[in-house]
Amino acid sequence: MSEQAFHDAVRHALVLAEFDRALRLLGEPADAEALNLAGQALGGLRRYDQAVASFTTALGLEPDRFDIMSNLGSVLVELDRFGEALALFRRAHALAPRNARIVANIANLLDFAGALDDAILGYRTARLLAPDDGEIQCNQAMTLLRAGRLAEGWPGFEHRRRVVDPAEASVPRLADPASVAGRRVLLFHEQGFGDTLQMLRYVPLLAARGAEVLVRVPPPLARLTAAVPGVRAVLGDNDPTGPLDYQAPLMSLPLIFGTDLGSIPAAMPYLAADPGAGAVWAKWLSGLPRPWVGLVWAGSPIGGLDRRRSMRFAELAPILAAPAGFVCLQMGPAAAEWAPPSGAATFYAPPWIGDFADTAALASQLDLLITVDTSVAHLAAGLGRPVWVLDRFSSCWRWLTGRSDSPWYPTLRLLRQPGPGQWGPPVTEAARLLTASAGGY
Repeated sequence: MSEQAFHDAVRHALVLAEFDRALRLLGEPADAEALNLAGQALGGLRRYDQAVASFTTALGLEPDRFDIMSNLGSVLVELDRFGEALALFRRAHALAPRNARIVANIANLLDFAGALDDAILGYRTARLLAPDDGEIQCNQAMTLLRAGRLAEGWPGFEHRRRVVDPAEASVPRLADPASVAGRRVLLFHEQGFGDTLQMLRYVPLLAARGAEVLVRVPPPLARLTAAVPGVRAVLGDNDPTGPLDYQAPLMSLPLIFGTDLGSIPAAMPYLAADPGAGAVWAKWLSGLPRPWVGLVWAGSPIGGLDRRRSMRFAELAPILAAPAGFVCLQMGPAAAEWAPPSGAATFYAPPWIGDFADTAALASQLDLLITVDTSVAHLAAGLGRPVWVLDRFSSCWRWLTGRSDSPWYPTLRLLRQPGPGQWGPPVTEAARLLTASAGGY
């Protein structure tokens, strides 16, 4: 969990605790505003059914509260109840046509549905109504990025940031990569593991321009990051940096480098695995038939999008019927779901994986990784290994739209859901492709 996500969860929990305490003290039904605040806290904690109940009760008390309509609609989107959400947004907009958040909520729904041009227009309207609303600017930016309009999207994407690094208070922000010769530059992690793995590709570019590059990352990424060409030192949260000339978040490097679709740094591999550790994994896997196929079916359960991007292990059954040796790389609570069918050739790796360097050593020996959209996809693709991503409907901005390939990773293939929650088609296609290609290994 990121620091900001932790603080948000604590804040929502405190709001709910205060709400419950007030009800006990007052001994009377909550009013609409209290229920509205409770619904927002429940939504922030992803207790969506309870949030719907709270908002619905509040709206029953004050039927013309457009803000409650909009809040309820947003939670219904999380439950894939899109028609009901759209109807609420329209009612709210009719009551408050100049409310920027209501306009932005409609744009969010359009973006999810894949109507990107309409969503961008909606966000533009919302920004005219609330030009200083950073959340609206960030959402518009992600839609622009998803549409492939990278140069337009990167500046607004800077509004994603709510957590700062200590160096930002006293060290100038890196603005021009052409001016780094002989300079000490600190880059730092500020999003998810996959985001950092994706953006480490820019480190060699800075080093080639003469920069001395220091990188601050969480411990699970430290050993892997140290092996990236051009990294002078890897730092932890409390490690001193020494004198610095510039600093930047890793996720801001595409903006700093002016990256567009035609200039994405896609020279592979830019990540490296320890060959000795890889040889140990190869020995352990030697009893499996080829191809050796890694499987990951769930991301971190902490992430707000996990309900959509993750599946249950049982849904991979068609893939496990293909002629191959399967390796479980799943970490976290979902690893407990591992229950391959009788007769499948498998290896369960999690007990021997301590960090991303261990995962990289294993991934370097695989013939293929089949995974949902999580950090291991970036890791294996950054190693130059073949990766098939079973991707959710309305996927992350980085995978663009309407494509089965990725300009970020030449060896990555996208198998997309045709509709929300529809894992059957991409899983079936992966099984078909694996069966057709298995004889080539």
